[in-house]
Amino acid sequence: MGMGEGYADPMPDDRWRSDPLSAADLAAFAAAVELGSVRGAADALALTQSAATKRIQRLERRVELTLLERGRFGVKPTEAGGVLYPEARRALDALTHAAVALDQLRAGSAVRLSLSASQTTGEFLVPGWLAAFRAVQPDVQARVHISNSASVVADIREGRAEIGFVEGVDALDGLQALTLQRDEIVAVVAPGHPWAGRRGVPAGALTAPGNPYVTRELGSGNRSVAAAGLAGIGIALSPTMETTSNQSIKRALLDVPGAFALLSELAVEDEVRAGTLCRLPVRGVDLHRDLKAISRRRPALSGPARGFWRALGEIAARPRP
Repeated sequence: MGMGEGYADPMPDDRWRSDPLSAADLAAFAAAVELGSVRGAADALALTQSAATKRIQRLERRVELTLLERGRFGVKPTEAGGVLYPEARRALDALTHAAVALDQLRAGSAVRLSLSASQTTGEFLVPGWLAAFRAVQPDVQARVHISNSASVVADIREGRAEIGFVEGVDALDGLQALTLQRDEIVAVVAPGHPWAGRRGVPAGALTAPGNPYVTRELGSGNRSVAAAGLAGIGIALSPTMETTSNQSIKRALLDVPGAFALLSELAVEDEVRAGTLCRLPVRGVDLHRDLKAISRRRPALSGPARGFWRALGEIAARPRP
């Protein structure tokens, strides 16, 4: 009769569920069966022979059965040992598969980088910063969720992203932050607008009749900075149109007669260069802002996020024009 042949599957017993056999003891027993000696098992498991013997003896005491016959030329399984060995082998293989699965998950997560970015920073700056980082860490796979500054702060606080990029006035209490770049909100109009060609527009002119105001949604860093700056000099703008997209704002400026927007100068660089839109500094108010990276202090950042945060720290340390 071969090992384990002629035995029906045992009924489960609650005592084994609550206090299963030791994997370390089963490993010593299985190795001894496979190698035919306790010394061989000890060598395979990087144990002393005494330690391997103690593990096997502990297992025998636990099951209250003799599992190995000792002889001059090594060991072989008893009838009970023959029943236990295939089950022990399956259990050890399952534990090994479980450990490998976790190693693979750990390795996979080690190269994933979860980011959340406000629209202007996410569209115009984050890709370049990531490209520079991936030049030295090519295995990093970044997932960037682009929304508005308020949503980015929520993503960081609630653990949906490890590093965020904001451009607004949202409270950052309890978060760590790096100031990466200065930016300015400017008035943007179509080339045919009466303001086009001027060197700037007075803040008071923004409320003049016949100039529809097109803006981003509430929660946008762009809008919150502009609103806060203008409120400081007693100006409140009433939007004609709100949208979550910088691109739709640019389209509206071309389609809506007399329309203007307050956008980041970064967001209109290409259009200004091409002559399809005009940018004008707003005079009489400071609409500069800091573009920041943020993260939680706890838990600690993962490996790739730590590396990216260090790279962002180097950007923050550079002298600004």
